[in-house]
Amino acid sequence: MFRALLDFGSTGSLNPAMPLLTIADSFYIGVVNIGPATSWYIEMLGLQKVTAEMHDPEGCVALGFSKKDQTCIAVLGPRDKLTDETTPMLYASNIKKAREVLGSRGVNVGEIQQDRQGTHYFEMRDLEGSVIEVSEEP
Repeated sequence: MFRALLDFGSTGSLNPAMPLLTIADSFYIGVVNIGPATSWYIEMLGLQKVTAEMHDPEGCVALGFSKKDQTCIAVLGPRDKLTDETTPMLYASNIKKAREVLGSRGVNVGEIQQDRQGTHYFEMRDLEGSVIEVSEEP
C-alpha cells in the first residue's frame, strides 16, 4: 500500500504544505468514456497522467499526484476488466473541509455520516457515478 497527497489549501487549490486528503491505497475504476473521466479526475482531484506498469494496460490511464515520482494511485479503464470490487477510499485530515472543498469544485458529495466505530465519512461520486469514500484518517 502507498499513500499520496491530495491537498487543498484554504482556497481549495493544491498546497503541499497542508495535506487534506491522502490515498488509502491504489485503486482501479471502470469507466465508459475514458477521455471525460480522465479530465474529471485531473480537474476535480488534481491528478496527473503518470507512467505505470500494468498487468493489462489496454484502454487504461494511470493517474497520480506527481509526474516527478510517477506514483500511480488510480487507474481508469474499461468497465469490463476484472477488479477486486472494493470501493476506492481517500482519507481526510479534516472531513468537513474536504467535503466543502470537493463540493465547491462541483463534485457530487453526500452527507457526512458516522459508522459503528465512530468514524466519520462521506461518499462522493465521479463523473460516471462511481462511488469513492472519503473517511477520517485512522
